[in-house]
Amino acid sequence: MGASASPRSVGLWALALGITGFVAGFFGPIALNPDANQGPLVGIFITGPGGALAGLILGVVFRLLPVSDGLRMQALLISCAVLGLGTLFFCLPEPAVLGYVIDAEVAECDAPTAALDVAVADWEGAVARTTWYTPPPDWKQTAMRNVEHASGVLLTMRIARRAAIYQHRKPWNRRRKSAGAWTTVDQPERYYADDAGGSCGDYLARARQLYMPFSYSSDPTQPAPVWPPTEPTAFLRLMQLGPVPAEYQRLLPQ
Repeated sequence: MGASASPRSVGLWALALGITGFVAGFFGPIALNPDANQGPLVGIFITGPGGALAGLILGVVFRLLPVSDGLRMQALLISCAVLGLGTLFFCLPEPAVLGYVIDAEVAECDAPTAALDVAVADWEGAVARTTWYTPPPDWKQTAMRNVEHASGVLLTMRIARRAAIYQHRKPWNRRRKSAGAWTTVDQPERYYADDAGGSCGDYLARARQLYMPFSYSSDPTQPAPVWPPTEPTAFLRLMQLGPVPAEYQRLLPQ
C-alpha cells in the first residue's frame, strides 16, 4: 500500500471525507428534495469543505493514536458512512404546509367594494413599478367590474387560534398528513366568503366555528393568468373562507 493510501495519511482522511461530504451534499438535495432552495450548494459550500476539515482533524488524531492500520481504516470508513448518511438525512424535505385551520367568528361584514379603492391603488402602484411588462389596457375596468358583481361578501374575522395542516415528504411518511398544535392568534383578518350569498345577515348570525381559508390555484394546462389579476379574491388579495375537510378535522388537536 502506498504512503498516500495509508490510513495513517492525513491527506487520505481529508480527501475521503471531503469527497463524501461533497457527493452527498451535491446530489442528495437534487434526488431527495428537488424543490429546496439550496440544492447542490450544500455540498459545494458546507459538507464538502466541512468534510475535508473534519477529515484533516480526524486524520491527525488517528495518526497519533496507538492503533493498528486496520482499525484506522475501519474508523475512516465509518466516518465516511456517518458523514454521508447524516448529510442525506439533513437533505430530506421538511413537511409542507397545506393550509391553516382557523377558529374564528365574524366581527364585521361588508360588500367586496369596501376594499376596492385600496386594491386599485395598490395594483396601480405595482403596474407603475413593473416597467418591463405591459398589462392589458382594460385590466382595471375588468377587475372593478368583477368585484362590483361578486356574489360574496368581505368578512372581518376575529381569529382566536390557528393550526397548520402538514403534508409529510420523507420516504417513509410521504403520504401522511398531520396537524400542528393550536396557536393563539387573537387578531382580526379579512377574508372573502360566498357560501351564504351576498347578504351579511346570515354571516353575522354565525357562532364561532372552524374554517379553512384557501386560494384558487391556476390550472397549469390553461394559459398564464392575467396580471394584474381580475378575479375578485386575487385582485383584493383575499383568501376565501371554506369549511374544514373531514380528513383534516380528524387531525386537529382537541
